[in-house]
Amino acid sequence: MASIDTGLRAAGAAVLAALSSAVARVRRLLSWAWSLLAAGSARGRAVLDGPVRRALAGPVRAALFGRRTEVSLVVALFAPLLAAAAAWVIGGIGFETLLDWAEGTWDGTDPSSFVLLSAAALVALAAVSAAVNSGLVPTTLLVAGPVFGAAITRYGTTVERVYGTHVVSLPEAVGVAALLALAVGVPLALAGFVLGAAARRVVRTLTDGPAGSVGPERV
Repeated sequence: MASIDTGLRAAGAAVLAALSSAVARVRRLLSWAWSLLAAGSARGRAVLDGPVRRALAGPVRAALFGRRTEVSLVVALFAPLLAAAAAWVIGGIGFETLLDWAEGTWDGTDPSSFVLLSAAALVALAAVSAAVNSGLVPTTLLVAGPVFGAAITRYGTTVERVYGTHVVSLPEAVGVAALLALAVGVPLALAGFVLGAAARRVVRTLTDGPAGSVGPERV
């Protein structure tokens, strides 16, 4: 019995020693992981406070919202005026006529000069906005505004459905106009934005001249 008791005590002491060693190793591992996490967090904060913040405050911010806040605000406020003007013009033409022109232009069966010129004008408008102030967001609003205004004239028209005729309600007209403004306005705005940014870069290069060029030496 004494030998059994001694063996149990020795086994218990060995188990306790093994558990104590394992706990110590886990604590060291957790301490190392915490130190690594703290160092990574500090380095991440340094990056966010440095290059990332400078990028967001510089070229990224200018590309998204424009270099001059007052110009971007004017451009954004100008979008509803263009939407109202487009609604007035299309209201005189008729939404069904515009739809026929757009379908004929899209599938190539009956291209409409009005649709093509309108799309070109919107791309040119976006290019001018991007060249003058950059700002993808205000430029997109500027281009999407007329598309929304033209599509909102669908309100009150009668359309054919499977179950018969249907008068377009105001919520339906607003929802469809918003979708069309995104589907049509965003690609046109992106195309114009790229053209405007490229034109600004070319003009800047031509104006500044070759990098490092030196004028004629004065005597």
